[in-house]
Amino acid sequence: MGGFLGFLYRQLTFKPKPLPPTISLAGNTGLITGANIGLGFEAARELASHKLSRLILAVKDTSKGETAKTTFSKESPDCDVQVWQLDYDSYESMVAFGAKVATLDRLDYVLLNAGLKQVTYTASHTGHETNVQINHIGTSLLSLLILPTLQKTAKQTGKPSRMTIVSSEGHFWTPFKERNAPNILARLDERETFGRVMQRYYTSKLLNVFWTRELASRVDRSEVIINTPNPGWCYSGLHRYQMTSLYNLVLKMLSWTSAQGGHCLVDALVLHEESHGQYLSEQKETSYAMSLRYTDCLLLTMSYIADLRTLFFPRKAKRFRRNSGARRWICWKRRYF
Repeated sequence: MGGFLGFLYRQLTFKPKPLPPTISLAGNTGLITGANIGLGFEAARELASHKLSRLILAVKDTSKGETAKTTFSKESPDCDVQVWQLDYDSYESMVAFGAKVATLDRLDYVLLNAGLKQVTYTASHTGHETNVQINHIGTSLLSLLILPTLQKTAKQTGKPSRMTIVSSEGHFWTPFKERNAPNILARLDERETFGRVMQRYYTSKLLNVFWTRELASRVDRSEVIINTPNPGWCYSGLHRYQMTSLYNLVLKMLSWTSAQGGHCLVDALVLHEESHGQYLSEQKETSYAMSLRYTDCLLLTMSYIADLRTLFFPRKAKRFRRNSGARRWICWKRRYF
């Protein structure tokens, strides 16, 4: 895994498959972030088609979410499709979203798919570099906020709930020079470390692999199965900031469709019941970050998670303690960290 020739070979020879038609998700509730476009849209459509009882579309722009809802409701009229607002670039929005999730009677499947690919440096509203904030920090925080509801559902149903955090094969391709910094997140915020074109996007996906491994190590797989899939190189709106004529031509020649990428995400979310903390690619469990030795990966994970923990759980956390959602967040931190 990870080599460019291998990547080309897999793109040209492997074709992702949808869930078997015999699988029924009746009675279950699913939640997908970034569900109004691209792979998230296609994953939501596939889940709804398997008789999912309730589908929550977590989107930044609710008008676009309502448009997606119209499509899903028409195709799967028995599915209760709901549109919830969520902004990965606002801690207040994410905490409020987590509090709303906590009111659900059950939550069986969560696909944390929302993301973007910025090829030039920009700072988010939170002050962090945008790829890192949206693709990773927001995703990681949301995983913590949603986890208690998944665990509650597992106790009610007697079977593990599922959480899937989207990564990318690109996590093999980042030099990740920031790994030696005293504070990795702080170094990633520095403009001069941004690197060439997609390096920072790839780094954000590597951090998602680290986060998945660490989170899974602290959560019993009998409660929640947590994995991170590579959806492949797909033709979607993800590439809108990079869409030159040449890039568009190569993309059309080599890419999978958004629907095929969605198949990979749904496969990771619903199947692979014996996995936990795994990286999946081509719809199977696969080794990750082979460019780093295992011991280096382990030490990097421990060092980076310490940096992330400092961000999420400052000693006073004044601005978050004012609401109940944040209090649950801080209690979760005391239990798992």
